[in-house]
Amino acid sequence: MMKLIMRCIISLFRLLPVKPVMLFESMSEFQDNSKALFEEMLAQGLNKKYKMIWFVGNPTLMQNQIEPNVCFMKRSGITKKSLAYLYYNCVAKYCFYTHEVLGYRTDDKQIRFFLTHGTPLKDSRGCFGSAENHTHILATSDFASELRAKSLLGGIDKMQVLGFPRTDKMFREDMGTEKFLAKYEYKKLIVWLPTFKHINNSDRVDFATDSDQDISLISPAFFKTLNEKLAATETLLIIKFHPNQDLRFVSFYDLSHIVTLSNQEMLQERIDLYALLGKSDALITDFSSVYFDYLLLNKPIGFELADMSNYSSGRGFLVDEPLDYMPGAKIRDEVGFLQFIHQIAQNEDIHVLERAKLCVKMNDHHDNKSAKRILEFLELDGANA
Repeated sequence: MMKLIMRCIISLFRLLPVKPVMLFESMSEFQDNSKALFEEMLAQGLNKKYKMIWFVGNPTLMQNQIEPNVCFMKRSGITKKSLAYLYYNCVAKYCFYTHEVLGYRTDDKQIRFFLTHGTPLKDSRGCFGSAENHTHILATSDFASELRAKSLLGGIDKMQVLGFPRTDKMFREDMGTEKFLAKYEYKKLIVWLPTFKHINNSDRVDFATDSDQDISLISPAFFKTLNEKLAATETLLIIKFHPNQDLRFVSFYDLSHIVTLSNQEMLQERIDLYALLGKSDALITDFSSVYFDYLLLNKPIGFELADMSNYSSGRGFLVDEPLDYMPGAKIRDEVGFLQFIHQIAQNEDIHVLERAKLCVKMNDHHDNKSAKRILEFLELDGANA
């Protein structure tokens, strides 16, 4: 009954004319490509012409984000959506999103731009719906477009190779991130971005076998040893859990040289993930597509692969030989992890050329102007707005 009522309401709202409204969404709340594009819009004064609405899980966390003609609204559920949510999705001229498709019009008067959450290495087929939902799909290169089209089972004609706005942040100063890092003393900064196993509020399973601990190398005993190694090399390790991660299956540690952050803590501290990556000396990840973006910095990458066979037997990958797309140290155990820390401290880096080669394949644009390119493509830049 509820679905029938919503369909009737949407049919009525679709009859209304399009209004100067922009909608934004990001699964990680106020982060990712949507945030970086939004900030460029503010810099160009587009909020003077358009009402900008962000759909977030907890609008109270956004009280410090005060801008004219900008508001944050509660993200609606899958089966029950507010009247305001339905209304704005039917009258908005532009919709920008990384996960949940925004925009309910069926004519050509509404632009739905899928900014994506990154270039997929993991086999995400069936996770993001049909490519027909989108007017445009953002990509970073022709090869990245092919991977995304493979994950969407189509849509190659909708790809726009303009680069990810979030990578712009790696080359810019960010006040919140700077303030956070100023709390710590270190010579080297490493960011560890593990992927998820248990997804928050979902029964989706990506790994072949289940486990009680979602990050295989995390244990109290190892973290004590790891912290000692980090202290000896004056290295700070920041572990940022995936926004989809069910936090019941990970451990948080408060040690002298190890900081663990959840998505909520990032918002509260006003830390931008990509500004943080820009300040780092190295990245540790596993199969997360973030490292394709990190290639733009050409800094060392360590691949934590203790669970790779388990993942390969589960969801798997979009490419036949995923290791060929991982230009960096392969970390499979605690010894390898400590060795990578040592290499960073000693400025040892033997993968420079490998990273540069893959970067050309994955990224057509090697600058901090992706957000501007999108606005120019949409003829929304300052000169045309």
